[in-house]
Amino acid sequence: MTDENIILGNSKKSFLRQKWEGILKNIIINYIPDLYLETNQVIFLNNEQEIKNFFFNKEPDYIKKIKIIVILVPFNNFTNLLKFLDQIDKILDDDTKIIINYFSVSWKYIFKIFSFFGLIKNFNKSLFFSKKTFDTFLNCTNFESSKKLNGVSLPFNIPFLTKFLTVIVNILPFLSIFSFANIFYLRKRVKVFKTEKLMSLIIPCKNEENNIQKIILDAKKTLTFPYQIVFVDDLSDDKTNENINSIISKYSDIDIKIALGKGRGKSRAVDIGVKNSDGFYCAILDADLTVRMEDINLFYSAISIGNGDLINGTRLVYKLEENSMRLLNFFGNKFFSILISYITSSKVSDTLCGTKCFKRSDWKIFENFRTDTNLNDIWGDFNIIFASSFYGYKLIDLPVRYYERVSGETKMKRRFYYFFNMLSLCLLSFLRFKLNYKKN
Repeated sequence: MTDENIILGNSKKSFLRQKWEGILKNIIINYIPDLYLETNQVIFLNNEQEIKNFFFNKEPDYIKKIKIIVILVPFNNFTNLLKFLDQIDKILDDDTKIIINYFSVSWKYIFKIFSFFGLIKNFNKSLFFSKKTFDTFLNCTNFESSKKLNGVSLPFNIPFLTKFLTVIVNILPFLSIFSFANIFYLRKRVKVFKTEKLMSLIIPCKNEENNIQKIILDAKKTLTFPYQIVFVDDLSDDKTNENINSIISKYSDIDIKIALGKGRGKSRAVDIGVKNSDGFYCAILDADLTVRMEDINLFYSAISIGNGDLINGTRLVYKLEENSMRLLNFFGNKFFSILISYITSSKVSDTLCGTKCFKRSDWKIFENFRTDTNLNDIWGDFNIIFASSFYGYKLIDLPVRYYERVSGETKMKRRFYYFFNMLSLCLLSFLRFKLNYKKN
């Protein structure tokens, strides 16, 4: 592979090519976590030599340290795209993501005009393809697209016009067929079972004294994977804390931790729980057990075989159990699922199910997004969904049955206050996704 030409036409880049590569790089940087940029875990590959040096000449340990690989050379210009993807599949770590781009087929004849006037070079053999053709390539490899980034509307910057067109395409996604280039996050399809890794169950609690014992008994009875339970007592004024400490002494055969929240809501309680956990994976489970403990086995299976990077529980696929969800809450869930699906350009059927599963190492990326976008998310569900989608993680919905709370009281009492809080989160995320606005 290293002795062959993998890129068509390796002469000096044209002026126009240099311009649009600069625009492309600036767009892509917006979708990369600052944490990875600051720790040199991102690499940009600008030409054939850099691609060969990285994939075929670097030490494996160096390659594994890289979290995101950005290939600026368009996929249209690879001599054998399938062979290239097959080669790098054997080299890259399962969690490494790639950002790629390709020219839209709608620009094919415009390119011919550019080439006639000498504005671009070496595009006679380039393959201009549609999303359907792109998927045909990917279906023959171990890679899949996990996120489509905002497209490049023009290959050069025209003051005001380029920005205006980009915003219009972002707001009206069906117009993206006219974009100059398409940008995607790629991830590996990991379908092989590996050694079972520890999962930490993060269980935020506030006045849940009667549910603590049942949580432990259900875990012992139903869970089939290595697990740890992390309770976060968020300033309860009943016997929740006392009961947790009691079961820690009683069930010494189970890895149980207790962490103390600061009474700032579920989102911050989960943050404390994740930071005090030891698992490779984390799953959030509400202490009311309206989602059954046994269903956590399904979340573990889905994430451990790589079906997704964020496994999002959805209560709105199965028929709801009687008295499990109030009518107003049901319509609120439907409203926000439609709104968030539009903002993220990803299908999300339930945005407020408290049960979610992810790799513990990804939590700092979610928090990075929360800080950058200034999201004061009381419950935390929206931020996790927005962050995972923005940074190219694959989100899948996992249907669960939703049951009536057996003991204790619901914490979502101030419904209209929470509604407007959630609406403000969507507005801020809309600005980030569609207008590329980022807090300084």
